[in-house]
Amino acid sequence: MCYFLYGAINDGINHSDYEKIIKNTGYHFLRFGNVDSVNEGVANCDSSYRITFHHCDCDTAIGQKDTSKKELEALRALLLRLQDVRGMKYVLISKNWWKESNCRQETVHIQDVDILHFLANMEENCLYKLELYQKYY
Repeated sequence: MCYFLYGAINDGINHSDYEKIIKNTGYHFLRFGNVDSVNEGVANCDSSYRITFHHCDCDTAIGQKDTSKKELEALRALLLRLQDVRGMKYVLISKNWWKESNCRQETVHIQDVDILHFLANMEENCLYKLELYQKYY
């Protein structure tokens, strides 16, 4: 049994902006989707929703409750840069054991969370919608 990271981004983004930001990172969101499509992809073990190129994601720092991991800092930096992609509204991400579906969903806004703490404490089998649009107060 292995863990896998799944995810997607919203459709309608500027692909050029996205490609510049995602280049040379350890994560990629190759699929556009919403909560339902990602949950279906996870349930079907659809590898096209995987966000890494690793054999599996068992060693990922996501969900290991340790905010000092460099991997989390790199993902934090990527998520902050993704806010600059024109048309970017959200990132969907989940960590699942092979052949296990998401049991619940949570939505948070990137400006409302400590990103490192959020990533370190992600739970298994929960689809997180991380909203990236600029909030105005």
